[in-house]
Amino acid sequence: MGARASAFATPQGEAEFVAAYDAALGLWPVPYEEMDVPSRFGTTHVVVSGPREAPPLVLLHGFMATSLMWIPNIADLSRSHRVYAIDVMGQPGKSIPGEPVRNAADYASWLAATLSSLRLERVALLGMSFGGWLALNYAAAAPERIRRLVLLSPGGLLPIARQFILRGMLMMFLPTRLTVSSFMRWAGFTVIVGETDIRRMYHLMYLGMKHFLAPRGTLRVPAIPLSDAELRGLKMPVLLLLGDREVLCDPAAALARARRLIPDFEGELVAGCSHDMCFSQHRIVDARVLAFLRDEV
Repeated sequence: MGARASAFATPQGEAEFVAAYDAALGLWPVPYEEMDVPSRFGTTHVVVSGPREAPPLVLLHGFMATSLMWIPNIADLSRSHRVYAIDVMGQPGKSIPGEPVRNAADYASWLAATLSSLRLERVALLGMSFGGWLALNYAAAAPERIRRLVLLSPGGLLPIARQFILRGMLMMFLPTRLTVSSFMRWAGFTVIVGETDIRRMYHLMYLGMKHFLAPRGTLRVPAIPLSDAELRGLKMPVLLLLGDREVLCDPAAALARARRLIPDFEGELVAGCSHDMCFSQHRIVDARVLAFLRDEV
């Protein structure tokens, strides 16, 4: 049998990253199982929690963050849903790229294939930041497969702020503990979130950017805003939450555009937070998301 494919620059870098991933997964506060789902785009890694017969809820993480960014939220979300936290293809994580994702249509095809392999025909879909753009993109491409859509600090509504792009590029192309921690502090994140010390997640992001060989074409896929027509075509119920100090884009303007265009829409600004909303205000966010999803249970 041939050697297992790797998405890392060196075996040593892969071993270091996987060890850090597993150590961070030790903070996952509820029972889970790990699954690997094949498609033409590679093998997608999924962390699954919650009652087997509960309605499915799929989570898409922020850029370079891995599924482990949901550690503060998973206990709440998995009480009433079967939660599938996906390591986004082409980004650091346990997903192994095959054919590169080259554009938004490829991302939609990858997610459709992943959900089909998981035997999930219609789901509630939740995305944060870049994962929010992925969720919007998929909802526009395959609206019949989405029961409800939740967007947390998402891309896809307005152009990303120039300072966010520049700081993110510095972190990606010069990955050090200093550049990662500097970006995270600027975006509003702190080391301790509630009862959770998230330094292991910072460390994992640093190791991912240092060792993971992201397909060059995938990294170039832009999280451009959806058109007015695409937003008007979102017929499923949509919830949008943004921190009132968001740095990704102007939060009030993003909220106003979504409210003007999306037919079945709820949204609000969460006080006292920036791009860290899912972490620092996770109890407020979790409660609001669960209230929105309640009629599925």
